[in-house]
Amino acid sequence: MSLQRQREPGRPGHLGGVDKRLTDKEERARLRAVREENRRIKYVSASTSSASYEPLQEDASSNSSENMDSEDFPTLIQSSEPGTNKSVMRKDFITPKLVAALDRCELSMRDSVFILEATIDALGCNIDEFPISKSSIQRNRTEKRKERAENIKIDFQNKVPDVVTLHSDGKLLPALSARKSK
Repeated sequence: MSLQRQREPGRPGHLGGVDKRLTDKEERARLRAVREENRRIKYVSASTSSASYEPLQEDASSNSSENMDSEDFPTLIQSSEPGTNKSVMRKDFITPKLVAALDRCELSMRDSVFILEATIDALGCNIDEFPISKSSIQRNRTEKRKERAENIKIDFQNKVPDVVTLHSDGKLLPALSARKSK
């Protein structure tokens, strides 16, 4: 009986002093739970007010408006978990051109996150509205690379050239025609 009481929070059967480490640990856990609850309440109130969201306006003189797809605009994503009705506003701002630039500069996923956060902050936008993490950047870059590869394959199949030159490691391979070899 007394052993079970010693295992209870606060250890009522223990005659020693207060365990400072345990007390501090319990206080941190309590504060963490309170902060998480406040964050959850703030998120729910923000998601209910997301219906009044207006996308950013672009210049009418911008010549990039011809290449805009529907995927460049923010989309409302419903949670797929059963029992939750939370919706998240997601701005899909990573374009194939941005992916090509990040790949060309050979930036790692982590460096890409830093640069994108700094760019969004410099433009005066709220960073919390954009899905910026290593995993989301990697997922978007992979998707855009696959889309680009599929587009190249389709273009190549539609317009098959008469002569194709294959380069390996930047070197021109010798001609492989059967007529010249004896």
